Amino acid sequence: MPSRYIEDQFSKMIGTKDFNLSVNMGQIEGFSVIDKFGINPQITQSTDPEDIWEFGGEYVFDAFGTAPIKYISSSDASDTQLITVSGLDVNGYLVVQEVIANGQNNVVLQTPLWRVFRMENESDEGGDIAGILYCHTDPTPTNGVPADSSVRAIIDNGHNQTLMAMYTIPRGMVGYLYRGELGIKVSGGTSALADYAHFHYESRRCGKIFKIKKAIDCIVGGSSVYQDPRSFPDVIPALTDIRLRVQEVSTTMGVWGAFDILLVDEKHLSDGFLQAIGQCGDLERVTYNVLYDTDNVVYGTDNVIVA
Repeated sequence: MPSRYIEDQFSKMIGTKDFNLSVNMGQIEGFSVIDKFGINPQITQSTDPEDIWEFGGEYVFDAFGTAPIKYISSSDASDTQLITVSGLDVNGYLVVQEVIANGQNNVVLQTPLWRVFRMENESDEGGDIAGILYCHTDPTPTNGVPADSSVRAIIDNGHNQTLMAMYTIPRGMVGYLYRGELGIKVSGGTSALADYAHFHYESRRCGKIFKIKKAIDCIVGGSSVYQDPRSFPDVIPALTDIRLRVQEVSTTMGVWGAFDILLVDEKHLSDGFLQAIGQCGDLERVTYNVLYDTDNVVYGTDNVIVA
């Protein structure tokens, strides 16, 4: 295993325009970027906490080893667009599939999913989605509208893609969180200057519990937008769930959030490093106290910061 490959790449290019551009152009094998962004148009004091996704409410993360996300349907019978659905299969591997919507009727995905994190309308000009397009687990939606508890992603009328600030690192990859942003939108004059939202950036290892990685307050009369360019990116093992959550609001408001993650194929990383960060392999998470890579460099688990 080329244990020094990523170190060599980073030492030469990381943080430079050449590196960023090369990754986006697909010129560095095994490196890619995911840009996640979402909104929650309305959160109230009676509904918080909520996650930042367009459907609203607390997002449902299905248990690992299941793949209940099987269907798409629309609330409008005229929606027959070609849709790209991106997510993870039952084993956590990345799956990108195309499906043609059939109005209010359920269309079954070719590959059922454990996670879905993006849908996009691939239609030509004039082919906007007329209703709300759902990706869900409900075998019997009502006029194309599934039960709320079964919804895992939506495309709202006029947006033509999902807006959800959550992600799960695919199996076989390691994520590096580089940047995050949060913001609020609230109506009112000077009386609204004291209004605020309390946010959490949270992550969860596969099969574990969510942990708060950062707590942020945005205030209308102060910092209504929060930007977090990381000096040192968070290291995020495979199958880790990431979400941006609004824990509390002072009044009814809308919020938005975004983050960028560099994805690196684990084959470019040493065994010692992967073990130190708790990388999932063969569906198991292995923890070690002292670890050695193939070049006999010691990694102590206390010296590796992971999300």
